[in-house]
Amino acid sequence: MSAAAELPPCSVLLLAGGRGRRMGGVDKGLVEFAGRPLISVMSERVQPLTDDLIISCNRNAESYALWADRLVSDESDDFPGPLAGIRAGLAAMRHDWLLVLPCDAPQVDDDLLSAMRHQAVSEPQRPLLLRRGAQWEPMFCMIPRSLQGELERVWQAGERSPLRFLLGADAQVLGCAQDDPRLANLNTLEALTAAAPPGAMPGAANEESPSRTSAAAGMTLARSAPPVSSETTAVLTHLDAQGRANMVDVTDKAATAREASAEALVRMQPHTLALIVAGGHPKGDVFAVARVAGIMAAKKTHELIPLCHPLLLTGIRVELEAEGVDAVRIVARCKLAGQTGVEMEALTAASIAALTLYDMCKAVDRGMTIECVRLLEKSGGKSGDYRAEEPA
Repeated sequence: MSAAAELPPCSVLLLAGGRGRRMGGVDKGLVEFAGRPLISVMSERVQPLTDDLIISCNRNAESYALWADRLVSDESDDFPGPLAGIRAGLAAMRHDWLLVLPCDAPQVDDDLLSAMRHQAVSEPQRPLLLRRGAQWEPMFCMIPRSLQGELERVWQAGERSPLRFLLGADAQVLGCAQDDPRLANLNTLEALTAAAPPGAMPGAANEESPSRTSAAAGMTLARSAPPVSSETTAVLTHLDAQGRANMVDVTDKAATAREASAEALVRMQPHTLALIVAGGHPKGDVFAVARVAGIMAAKKTHELIPLCHPLLLTGIRVELEAEGVDAVRIVARCKLAGQTGVEMEALTAASIAALTLYDMCKAVDRGMTIECVRLLEKSGGKSGDYRAEEPA
């Protein structure tokens, strides 16, 4: 029987909740390290230790659910700090010990985790935390279930410091060298860049990784599958490793057929739409002018959006049609054979056509609204095809 098998089972809590302030607003758990989200690396590292992997997160639950058995979050939305995540983890844990780790420590290894578990169980009533040289590391700790009541007591008394809670509970200490890289928190883009293995940088493409059965969802999910929503995307390709604006280098990309369509809806008074459709507008053919404006805008997208590439579009089509009695629906389609996509060109064409329609009609209806500007579909390129869901 192995040493690991002799240890009692433990629950594992990965702390991922927070504002993402150091990563430009992106959750640090979803930022990539060596081509994979940090949370994916940490999840795979602790998977052999537990059948109860908990992630504490306050945003992007759909993304984090790919790498956890269960999710917990803070009771309040004012980000009270990591002790709130630990409190939630203790309340949710299924085993007698909770191993707590930050989501941004991908260099932690099996030897350190084994040492933590072996020392902790030697005194089952006391928590354990790490110390690196003279520096406490309270985000690397083990807490017995028996301390849940004590944590609740000090929490209600106003305590918000994990370190004070652990020391107040007479924690055991496991010492590490001052320069131990396993305890490095890679919580800035600079730190991620410096620690990434040669040839792998933050922002590289996801690699395939094993699937994990999500108890919460009751299904098997690919652990490194990228989230569908742009809000949960782990990589911002227009930021470099230092968080600075950056035009993506497409020099080495192959030229492929790419196409995209986008829409916009302009809502107005019924009498305004009737005037447009009847051709009685004093400025002339509203649809024709808006159509030309959309086509011209698509060709000038790179002059309007700072980090877009100038593209040789091979096709632009802008269509306008009445939608009901009080709206005009605009659909713009762009295509080319090139090294980058045309989503922005389609969105720009739809947006400018909508603005032009407003400009043409504002004299008779200043209350018009431009709504639902969105990408409808795209094809081609490494990211594959996309199609928007039909609105409810």
